[in-house]
Amino acid sequence: MACPLQKVWDLAMNDLRFAFRQVLKNPGFTAVAVLTLALGIGANTAIFSVVYGVLLKPLPYRDPEQLKRKGQNEDNRER
Repeated sequence: MACPLQKVWDLAMNDLRFAFRQVLKNPGFTAVAVLTLALGIGANTAIFSVVYGVLLKPLPYRDPEQLKRKGQNEDNRER
């Protein structure tokens, strides 16, 4: 009787062999899938970089909570 870990390893290796055969059998599909993943990851990275730079990164001032908008009163009401 094989150990459960060995069985999992054998199943994983069979899946990897099957995946590799499919990649070689359908190179066009593989190229489209890889390109789609690359575009998705790149777009996600670009959007997160913009959001981080605009919304999440702290302001480069000593006491940013002390900054006021133009037209703002002392009690934080708009004029």
